[in-house]
Amino acid sequence: MSINYDLIFNNALKGLRQEGRYRIFNNITRKKGEFPKAVYNNQYGIKSDVTIWCSNDYLGMGQNPLVVDAFVNAVNLVGAGAGGTRNISGTSNYHVELENELARFHNKDGALIFTSGYIANECALSTLAKFLPNCIIFSDENNHASMIEGIRKGNSDKFIWKHNDVEHLENLLKNSNPDHPKIVAFESVYSMDGDFAPIKKIIE
Repeated sequence: MSINYDLIFNNALKGLRQEGRYRIFNNITRKKGEFPKAVYNNQYGIKSDVTIWCSNDYLGMGQNPLVVDAFVNAVNLVGAGAGGTRNISGTSNYHVELENELARFHNKDGALIFTSGYIANECALSTLAKFLPNCIIFSDENNHASMIEGIRKGNSDKFIWKHNDVEHLENLLKNSNPDHPKIVAFESVYSMDGDFAPIKKIIE
């Protein structure tokens, strides 16, 4: 019996639409020098001015004239694109200089930049969990999916503590093996709802 792949995928897409989970990406054109203003282009070709309230470019650095000029100058000097992974095709000198500057700023031996915040969270947590023997991770229940995925891939013991509930976290820590290394994973500002973590209390 032949498999009707088109029917399978069409039914899956139909289900997503019925559930309201079908993603439609907003077609926008950003306005240089007018962050966070942009132009929305709808499917009928009609344009309208919009304000982007959910940008991760909190400081508007993507529109900063110094940043834009540096970007243009770099492209004119070396072209666009990495051409391959850094461990095979080599690392851009600009990336090396940025990592060195970040390390100096934070008074650390070295720094490593990632392609996105998601990858940084996932890789950092999974790597730490794998390299620390008998590691136990305590994760806030509202952590971002990237952190949850990193913790999952680390395959270490984990406990979920109630959102921003330092007392619950403390109880979990007290009941854990004191000889095992521990990681307390939380966000300083929770990206999904904008809530702040009680960092000082967690450290204490």
